[in-house]
Amino acid sequence: MKLSRVRKTAVILFLGLSASYICLSPGSIAGQGYTAEEIDSGLRIMAVATARMKAHPVPPMIWSRHGPIPVLFDLPFLKLGKMFVSPDFMLSFQPAIFTAALVTILFLWLRKLCSAGMSLFLSLTAGFGTMLWPYAYISLEIKQSLFVFLAGYLALAGTKIRSWPRLLLFALVCGLAISLKSTGVVLWPVIAFLIFAQFRGEWREQRNRVVVLVLIVAGIWLLSHWTSNFFWGPRGGGGNNLRPWLIDSPLQLFSNVIGIFGSPTKGLLVYAPIVIAAIYAVPRAFREHRDIVIFALLVLGCTLGLISLLSSPTDEVWGCRYLHVAIAPLMLCIGAAWTRFTWRVAVPVVFLAIVGLVVSFLGAFYYYGVRDFAMKDAGQNTMEWITGDSVWNSVQFNAKLFRVWLSDAGNSPVLWTPSHIWIWSPPPDAPPWKSINLRDYCQPQSFMVRFWRVPKNGVVLGIFVTYVSSLVLGLAFLAWAVFRTVKEQRTEQAGEFRLDSTAARTI
Repeated sequence: MKLSRVRKTAVILFLGLSASYICLSPGSIAGQGYTAEEIDSGLRIMAVATARMKAHPVPPMIWSRHGPIPVLFDLPFLKLGKMFVSPDFMLSFQPAIFTAALVTILFLWLRKLCSAGMSLFLSLTAGFGTMLWPYAYISLEIKQSLFVFLAGYLALAGTKIRSWPRLLLFALVCGLAISLKSTGVVLWPVIAFLIFAQFRGEWREQRNRVVVLVLIVAGIWLLSHWTSNFFWGPRGGGGNNLRPWLIDSPLQLFSNVIGIFGSPTKGLLVYAPIVIAAIYAVPRAFREHRDIVIFALLVLGCTLGLISLLSSPTDEVWGCRYLHVAIAPLMLCIGAAWTRFTWRVAVPVVFLAIVGLVVSFLGAFYYYGVRDFAMKDAGQNTMEWITGDSVWNSVQFNAKLFRVWLSDAGNSPVLWTPSHIWIWSPPPDAPPWKSINLRDYCQPQSFMVRFWRVPKNGVVLGIFVTYVSSLVLGLAFLAWAVFRTVKEQRTEQAGEFRLDSTAARTI
């Protein structure tokens, strides 16, 4: 079966994005959040399965905090890692590939709404001008974001689901969307709306399909909830572990909501500036694409409702990671509002995209943990300073590191004192602010960049060649996608010109 022009472009875009993300990979993922837990759990799942098949003594299971369902997606990479280099190395490819898949689905959905040029521009902006780029290495949120958006695409972007295979696929995707993280339960309203939109006006005729769909979604979630309790149960339960992090004043709920968007240290508008355009796009998009806007706002609102209840709605990871799931839906609203480039739209949107590219590059270039290491060495590693201190702003700190890395000054120390302003005089027993050497933290996380000038052989040389090849292929595929899109854009414009000319002659 021949692929359509749009789907061919989407495949090329996916390959280009995957290779471009992979080329800057650190070559390891175990240090990213809780991924080490999931690696251990995945390796133990394979060990248990092997022991059962060979009738050997079965080792005790190792559980991860979100249960075994998200770990199932790691198993193919972990299995390959047993054959090539290491499981940790092979699993580092997964978030890059999944992020590329998320952006590709966004492109396919945008192509149903707007021009070829606008679709590719918004897709590349999402891929390289928002938090999606740094999280192609951090991981953590990507699986949930991918399946939530895929569920929306299946429900809202195509024709009505009529065949049982498509219905079962939709049910599986919806179930995974709310089960890949323990906090996915807050996204139930999103899935309920997608089911409602899919069967709107046909409840009686399609009630058997609806019942089956709901049962499958509920069954997957119950399985996820039950298995995640094996991790949280010995630790006193998930609720008890969450309770110390909850707010103690309803006033903090309001300030949290404002800070989640506008905080200069962790706000979504800082780490994904293009979302500013989405705020203006929502009212316009709502008039013609109501379901899309409702979907986006439900994803945003449900997530916001959870994290605004926390005393610290963000953590030490890059930006407000819990809103990673809302970025692709909000980008979709921009395409639904402005289907074509006009000067009025292009100037602010391109400006926001460029700012986002710079910010996201800094987040992708450095491991998010280097700032935490520096804060600990400076004796300032409190959660309040991590999430709200302008002196330790992640973007500004990474910019300092990047300037130090670019400077050709050998190993000479670059001292920096993260000092604060006392009002109006320091306490008499206040210790002096401690200086740190930025040179100790400016090493990029990218394996390819770190080993560019280092003698290489054996496995290290093979990994380096893999990343360099990935860089070349990524740029080539992205250039190809741009070239095809330019041709499609010209074809669209020529078709519109012919239609306008025909209409003028008819009049």
